[in-house]
Formats: sequence, C-alpha cells, structure tokens
Amino acid sequence: MRFISGMTLGLMLLAGAPPALAQGSDTPQTFVSSGEEHESLVPHVGFNIGGGLSFPLGGSADNFDTGGAFQAGVTYNISRLIGVQAEYLYSAYNIQSTVLNAAGVNGNHSMQYGDLNAVFNVLPARPFGIYLLGGPGVYHRRVEITEFAGVATVPYCDPWLYICYSTPVAVDAVLGSRSRTDFGLNAGVGISLRLFGGPLRLYAEGRYHYIFSGDIDTAAGPKKADGQYIPLVFGLRL
Repeated sequence: MRFISGMTLGLMLLAGAPPALAQGSDTPQTFVSSGEEHESLVPHVGFNIGGGLSFPLGGSADNFDTGGAFQAGVTYNISRLIGVQAEYLYSAYNIQSTVLNAAGVNGNHSMQYGDLNAVFNVLPARPFGIYLLGGPGVYHRRVEITEFAGVATVPYCDPWLYICYSTPVAVDAVLGSRSRTDFGLNAGVGISLRLFGGPLRLYAEGRYHYIFSGDIDTAAGPKKADGQYIPLVFGLRL
C-alpha cells in the first residue's frame, strides 16, 4: 500500500510540474518578450530618413517663404523607452519678394544643422507609437542675394559636366552672401506606425527650433537675427 501511495503521489507531482521541468533540464528554452523581437534591424540601433516642409516663424517668417527639408539620423536605444539620437537636416527657402523689391533681384536661404537629442518613447510602436525628443544643436545658416545680369550669348554644352544648353540662358550675378554658425535648441513630438509586422516604421514628426544668433553688425548698429523654424517631416525608420 505504501508503494502504491508513493507512485500515486509521484505521478501527481509530475503531472503538475512546469513544462520546462517535464521536458528535462537539457532542453534549451527561449523566452522572448511580446513585441521585442522586431524593435530594430540592428540591436539597440535605429536609423531614420525623411523629408517635408519647414515653416519659418517670427523674424524668419518675415523674410523667408516656406521651404523644403531633408532629414537623416541614427538613434542608440538605451532601453525600450529611452534613446539618444544624432541627426542632420538640410532645408532651403526663397527670400520673400516683398523683402527684395528691386527689379531683377532674388535671394535664397539655406539652413543645415546637426543635433544630439534625447528620445522618450511615450508609447512604443506596436503598431502605433508616440515619442518625444529634443536637445541642443549647431546650426549653419546662409543667405545669398543675386541679380539678373543678362543672357548668355553663346549656348554651352559639355556632356562630361552634365550641362547642355541648346538655347541662350539667363545669368545671375551674386550681389552678396553671408553665412553664420550658431547654437540652438529644439523640442518636438512624433508618431510612428509599424509596417508589415517588422522593424520598418512610418513616422511623422514636428519640432520647434530656436537659434541664438548673437550680435550681428549692421549699418544701424548691432542687431540679432535669432531664427525660429518648425520642420514637419515624414519618413521611414528602421
């Protein structure tokens, strides 16, 4: 009777044991948190590239039209919620016609920046995500003023330079240009949508950038040209 009772107790313990014990200690086990296996293509590292529109604000809006922007970045994800991003953006704008009211005079403005941002994933993309980001950056701005200088009298064609004009073309003369590199800050919010259940995500984000220009010498004395911009960018993340 004791032997039968012992066998019965042993069978009951085996029946109630966890699957890992029932399979034996030599069977390898894989534990994957739900959704973690497709967070990024390279562990802890993410990439993004996108483009969109950039809207000048304040004094910048008084002088420049809405421009286009291109953005690329790489992010190191410390955890699911926190990351550090290094990013580059290039944007270009036309100078408003009301600023340059002389006939035949045009101008353009470009801005490039590199910044280092902290990224906080409020809601990781599974499949929809929300994130906040912001940090310091170095901003390079350039303005160039040109004037219509006539028409080239001889058509020019050189296939090695990828330039070929079959008819006379307009020629612009640069009246002046100026560039400046300053410190700035940015902060904003983005949303992302996971595609096809893998690491590829569609994202859209908007950020406010403020650039501290310092004093600029003019004929009327030192003045500031602090810049304000909001790029709205759409792109892809890996």
